[in-house]
Amino acid sequence: MVKDIQLPLMPSKSLKGFMSSSYGNSNGEESYVYFHIDPKHTNYVNRILEGYEYVGVMTTVDYNGRCMVRCTPNTRQLAINILSTLPEVSLDI
Repeated sequence: MVKDIQLPLMPSKSLKGFMSSSYGNSNGEESYVYFHIDPKHTNYVNRILEGYEYVGVMTTVDYNGRCMVRCTPNTRQLAINILSTLPEVSLDI
């Protein structure tokens, strides 16, 4: 009979292997891109952004068509460039 050894749960120590961020103590929101669209175009714009992998994640903010893309500082400008080419989008920069 094999005895099941139960170890206590411990917090992960793997994050200590990452270097600290050079962006300071920010929460990342300064990299978000806010924009307005007609709500009927939400899926279309989201699919365009999904086609560009690793740019960011689109989220709707309200029912009036206000949306945002959660970007990193490195992908923010690319998200702005993509959104600015879409006639359905009005950027809030």
